Amino acid sequence: MARKLTYEELKKKIQKLEQAESNRKRREKQLIHSHDLMDYIISHARSAIAVFDRNLKYIYVSTRYIADYKVKEQHLIGKHHYEVFPDLPQKWKDVHQRSLAGEVLSAEEDPYYRKDGSVHWTRWECRPWYESDGSIGGIIIYNEVINEWKKIKEEFRKSEQLLSNHLLNTPIGAISWDLNFKTVEWNPAAETIFGYTKEEVIGKHVTELILPEKMKELVENVFQNILSEKGGVHSINENITKDGRRIICDWYNTALKDVDGRSIGMASLVNDITERKQTEEALKESEERLKTILSATPDPIVIYSNQGETEYLNPAFVEVFGWSLDELKGKRIPFVPDDQEQITSENTKELLDSGNKVQFETQRLTKRGSSIDVIISASCIKNLNNKTSKLIIILKDITEQKQAKQELKLLNLKLKHEATHDPLTGAPNRRAILDRLREELGRAKRGKLKLSIGLCDIDHFKHINDKYGHQVGDDVLCSFVKAVQDTLRPYDLVGRYGGEEFLIVIPDLPGSTGLVEERIYERVRTRIADHKMVTRSRKVGITISIGITSRSGDETADAMIAKADAALYRAKENGRNQLAFAD
Repeated sequence: MARKLTYEELKKKIQKLEQAESNRKRREKQLIHSHDLMDYIISHARSAIAVFDRNLKYIYVSTRYIADYKVKEQHLIGKHHYEVFPDLPQKWKDVHQRSLAGEVLSAEEDPYYRKDGSVHWTRWECRPWYESDGSIGGIIIYNEVINEWKKIKEEFRKSEQLLSNHLLNTPIGAISWDLNFKTVEWNPAAETIFGYTKEEVIGKHVTELILPEKMKELVENVFQNILSEKGGVHSINENITKDGRRIICDWYNTALKDVDGRSIGMASLVNDITERKQTEEALKESEERLKTILSATPDPIVIYSNQGETEYLNPAFVEVFGWSLDELKGKRIPFVPDDQEQITSENTKELLDSGNKVQFETQRLTKRGSSIDVIISASCIKNLNNKTSKLIIILKDITEQKQAKQELKLLNLKLKHEATHDPLTGAPNRRAILDRLREELGRAKRGKLKLSIGLCDIDHFKHINDKYGHQVGDDVLCSFVKAVQDTLRPYDLVGRYGGEEFLIVIPDLPGSTGLVEERIYERVRTRIADHKMVTRSRKVGITISIGITSRSGDETADAMIAKADAALYRAKENGRNQLAFAD
């Protein structure tokens, strides 16, 4: 029979039991706390995490996991994984079993095709977790849906491919250097420009390849400035090709940086501009030569834009017209007179429409308002697209030339007049009046017209010279001619035949009667007899005698003159101051 415990022993045993219960509750509390803490940590983890027991029932699950997989059921604890994801592929189920067997499995880019047609690209790891006794208690799945990352990666791949294609096909050289200025990238265009293949330059220092000796230190400084972001982005340098040629290159440089902003090298774009520079130099030389020619040209020259705005005036223009380029640059020149607007507009239109040179005579105004005569020669300057870009106008001042031409014309008229007119009376001289007689005689023959001539002589003219002097005699002759011209019809002629003798030619007479003819001559005789001649000292009365004949048949002028002269002789014999007709 068992011994009964004493009170003290019983008391101690009860205390031990109470202590054990207290420890159990404390451990249970700690376990609950640990479980809650684990649940909190996993629930709020930034990654998608799920913890399963050996039966693949959820023990813990993160909020991110629920969100990434768009799980509608919010309370997953205790639920079977395949119940939540009934469309889970067999390959995943195999992974779970292998992990429950102790394997740690993972994948970086794994597609998960959902029944709704969507695809989840995932990065995951599946590993077993262990009980305190070392047995496998279940599995942990770490998961990350990387659709956005996958999209970014694909965009980056496309961008890299596009860049690669561009670098391969661009005519601009693309070169990359590391921090030691050794070549790490060299595209086909760079091969073409410098002659080195990519294989020849990779790993080589820039100074070993394309730099003249004098440029090496300078370029080193430029590189350092670019890497330290002190400048040097753009430069034009002389470089050397593989075959030793010196070329001019246009460089654009920029520092290459990593994601943390640290410099890791430099990228350069380069273009061979040797031909362009040579062309620019040739163009510059040509422009200087043209400016020299334009400046030395004595004729005024203007260059307009295709909109008519002034771009250039040579010194001759400034000298002749008075405006400076500062006054007119970008403006139209206000030097076209109103009455020259039309001819200017017409020729400008022809120039722009045809593109061919035009030349015309016109007038232009100076700054002071005076008018000058010019010959304008205008041409178009075409650009590379064969479009008119500028107009060049040469203005030749012909004012003096026109004045000289006008003076020459007047002189010729004077000489012609003097050659055909009597210097004293202004009437046609003997040769001229005989030439006119022959012309009228020919016209009368062709038209079967009547023609009459009268040979006049001033009666006793010698007495006038002897009595009043030769100056008065000259005045009498002049007054006589004027009086005869005033009396005759507008188309009748009178010329000095010699001395005081004058020849009157009466064309276009009616052919049926001589009455008209006689009345004309009689009117002349009467006018002279009835009106005294005005001279410088007095009025002098005179009379005239006229010998008259008419055309008959094919008579020559000389024959008609001879008949008129004979008739004049009879008029004088019969007492003067009368008419006498030829037999």
